[in-house]
Amino acid sequence: MPISRELRENIPEVEYPLYDFVRITSENEQIGTREIASEVGCSYQTSCKKLRTLADLGIIQASKVGNAHQWRLDPTPIQKSEVDRSELAPERLASLILEAIDNSASALSGLASLNENIPNKHRNWLESRGMDIPGSMPEVVSRAAVFDFFLRSSLYSLHLTEHAELEGLRESDDFETQFDIAREVTGNQGFSPIPPSELITELPKKDIEQVLALRNTLPVHPEPAKLLSDVYEYLFTQEARRELGQFATPQHISSFLSEWAVTSADDTVLDPGVGAGMLSTAVLKEKTKKGATEPLRDIIATDIDELSVSMAAVSLKLLDGPGSPNLMAGNFLDMEPHKWSKSGRIKSNSVDAVVANPPYSRSQALSTDVKDEANRTVSGETGIDFHGKSPLYVYFLVHASQFVAENGRLAFIIPSGFMETEFGIQFKQYLLDRFQIEAILQLNGREISFKNVKTTTSLVFLQNTPPDEDHETTFIDLPEWPEVESLDELLNVDFEGFKGPEGYRVDILQCLLSPDENWLHYFTPTKIDEITGVSEFSDLATIKRGIATGNNDIFCLDNSDLEAHDIPKQYLQPIIRGAKDIPGYKIASEDWNSWREAGKDVWLLYCYDENGNKIEDPSGLEDYLEYSNAEYDTDRELFRRRNPWYCVDEREAAPILAKYMSRTGSQFIHNEAGLRTLNNFHNIYPEFEDRNDYIKALLAYLNSNIVRQEISKVSRSYSGLEKIELSALKSAPVVDPRKLDSEIVKTLAQLFDELEQVERSGGETSHPLDQIDAILKDVLNISIDRTAPDLED
Repeated sequence: MPISRELRENIPEVEYPLYDFVRITSENEQIGTREIASEVGCSYQTSCKKLRTLADLGIIQASKVGNAHQWRLDPTPIQKSEVDRSELAPERLASLILEAIDNSASALSGLASLNENIPNKHRNWLESRGMDIPGSMPEVVSRAAVFDFFLRSSLYSLHLTEHAELEGLRESDDFETQFDIAREVTGNQGFSPIPPSELITELPKKDIEQVLALRNTLPVHPEPAKLLSDVYEYLFTQEARRELGQFATPQHISSFLSEWAVTSADDTVLDPGVGAGMLSTAVLKEKTKKGATEPLRDIIATDIDELSVSMAAVSLKLLDGPGSPNLMAGNFLDMEPHKWSKSGRIKSNSVDAVVANPPYSRSQALSTDVKDEANRTVSGETGIDFHGKSPLYVYFLVHASQFVAENGRLAFIIPSGFMETEFGIQFKQYLLDRFQIEAILQLNGREISFKNVKTTTSLVFLQNTPPDEDHETTFIDLPEWPEVESLDELLNVDFEGFKGPEGYRVDILQCLLSPDENWLHYFTPTKIDEITGVSEFSDLATIKRGIATGNNDIFCLDNSDLEAHDIPKQYLQPIIRGAKDIPGYKIASEDWNSWREAGKDVWLLYCYDENGNKIEDPSGLEDYLEYSNAEYDTDRELFRRRNPWYCVDEREAAPILAKYMSRTGSQFIHNEAGLRTLNNFHNIYPEFEDRNDYIKALLAYLNSNIVRQEISKVSRSYSGLEKIELSALKSAPVVDPRKLDSEIVKTLAQLFDELEQVERSGGETSHPLDQIDAILKDVLNISIDRTAPDLED
């Protein structure tokens, strides 16, 4: 089946397609409306309407002979036209161009030179693109030749008015000479030929005129890059394009990536693997929106496919005025980001941003020589020997990062597999060390990413600067495309509680991310039954918020307050008022004594007897209560709910405390001193309070990196602080030390003691934490999936 008819089957059926009128007109020097209607088999009125549409486009023109119109092709240069787009839906424009190219290519594919023994230069060109499919090579070469002529003649037309050296194209011209002159005059590499280009000399005159006339379809489409990519995808099979890893970036994704990457009108932007120019045209629009007057000159783009470079050149030129982008046909990995000087290596091609949809070629699809060369390139730049199964997009992103200026931005769309596979470990380590990872958005709905592509994709947003200690990376799962226009807008969306089609979000300190873990874990809420040997925290402990006093100035006292108001000791309990005073993972009695001697608030007014009963007539406290009533506002909602108002909630000291808000992630503290707390702490009362070894083993688990990452999934962020709500803590997955082997309990307890001592002395805690993590990974059977999915790499 011809590809043009294939396309027709994928859009609503059109009676009397426009191309039928173009074809009949091209076969005649001049032809009348009624004759065309007769050949097409339509009414005179329909013929008039279709022919006028084509005339408005500039594809055909009419001359009047008596009372009748005579029609002929109009191969003049591209002109802007006003035409009713209701007749010209984007799919119909693509179909019109495709049928013209397909029809003209059929005139070439029957050449004896292509069928008897296809020349080596054509065969090699096809082989380099994975298009050397036996039996179809003449057809593919012919399509490439005609499409290339369509693109370069369109680009020539767009440059014609800018350069006096260029003359209009005629069907009898030596086109290759004209295109060579244009490339030299304009510097636009979109004029570069491909081996099949030479076949155009064999194309009949009527087909030459038809292709030249069809150029005027391009300005009508609102997104020329989309039009050209659609044509390209139907001309060349998906299997062939997969060899080059070519999949066009959807328009909404192109705009989204470009909006974030471009921060000013003057930004220079690199687009490696430019394709038809979907991303580059979005960048051009974003730069124009920000005030750029000559945005075309600030775009640097490459592609290994010369046809893609020509498509991008046409797409960009259609949207902008004078000048040319910096285009290069070739392997992006061969592009040099640095040069050497007497002072050493310096960046020679620095850009402000990179936007990219890199090739998705699987590792298995790459030859050993290609993989070795790619690895040599990036290992020479980074000092890292990346995994042998790394797909091409890993090398692209790493190499692209060498071009970005300090604080520059990178926005990529790549497969999600790097987050869970073995080859991704070194890649993730590179991302963590080199960049501030702003966000990773997983596009979990096929309809919002690529057509006919089975792999799940992600949008990755990076800033070329070392991450701050309190920088948070945002992970968002998107089953549907959100109704937002920018990443900043999306990051202001509250995903809390969303577990359905709206999406799921986690903000986690980048310093807590490990390259060894499966990052896909952050796109879904954790289910307890997914982890071996854990229960919900509430199954083995009672968890309560600390005491809310209603006014800490009344209830939190220092020694001078006790002396000034002669408060009896029986109404006092030792407390810790602020988390910042804690020296590490334990509160010891000597810590509390040092706070008391320093004049801090270390006492809580607590009117309960030893049996936990309220003291409603506190003898000796009357003067202080009267003073408080006079000095402070005691007519508050919380006070009114209490009876009497001065009796705060009854709480026993908890053996384990959890910070309600923390700048460095979750932290759980051994309350060895037995202090009560305010509501800036959660109080944890395990069922095994009498077993100190169990308490310490649990604390080792709770302070592990595994738990810190898990808690980060359910915490909320406020100005760099992580806030963990009581309900989230209660449902957190926790190991029960009573179910562990006694030797493991003993080892974890000892490691917690070591962790506490190292932290208190200001030492490096990574050693005991790494040992705790190693034990827990074994106990909980947590490991990274080291097998890449077949559809991924």
